[in-house]
Formats: sequence, structure tokens, C-alpha cells
Amino acid sequence: ENNGPHLCYDNNSQSLLLALNFSLNESSVEKLECEIEVVIRSMENLYHILQDKGITLDTDYT
Repeated sequence: ENNGPHLCYDNNSQSLLLALNFSLNESSVEKLECEIEVVIRSMENLYHILQDKGITLDTDYT
């Protein structure tokens, strides 16, 4: 999909970032909620794929 979600990796902080790219001017609350759900589902899918390959993401954000 052109607007994402896009996956980025920052080596310095060893962080994964999932991001969307769409205009807020052309959006509604419902559209924004839908896009957020897409990112959440994508992150869950990525987590399971990595877990199946023996890679565990650190989810300690403190």
C-alpha cells in the first residue's frame, strides 16, 4: 500500500518504527482509527513472524 505502513529500523536506538503517510486534511476520525488499526495489525504480524524466526523484540519501554 502506498501510504504504508512503512517499516523503518533505527540502528542507533535499535528501534523498529511502523508509520503511515496520509493527509490529515482529507481524513476523518473513522479513517484515522482505521489506519491506526492497520498499523497495530501490521506490528502484531511482524512480531509473530520474527518470533517464528527466533527473534524476540524487547518490549520494555521504560
